[in-house]
Amino acid sequence: MSGRSSWREIRERRMAEPGASEAYEATRLAFELGAAVRQLREQRGWTQRELAESAGLTQSAVARFEAGGTVPTLPILERIAHALDLELAVSFQPRSSAA
Repeated sequence: MSGRSSWREIRERRMAEPGASEAYEATRLAFELGAAVRQLREQRGWTQRELAESAGLTQSAVARFEAGGTVPTLPILERIAHALDLELAVSFQPRSSAA
């Protein structure tokens, strides 16, 4: 045997570590928020710079957010929503059975 672990084994070990599932969930949320903002921005035909200027942010901040690298605060989300002429709606949803 080579002693090497499969990706599945490594993932299972990591996910069993304290705080891993919470960190995974936070990363998933950041990615989904960023993807949603990118989709809305692209639907308007805007560049990251145009959204940043309209929301009072930097282009690099928008890029990091869209890539899922940061989780914005509610005031930042409100600025982005306002820039996109949208209303920010925050809600709680039942967990899916797969969660």
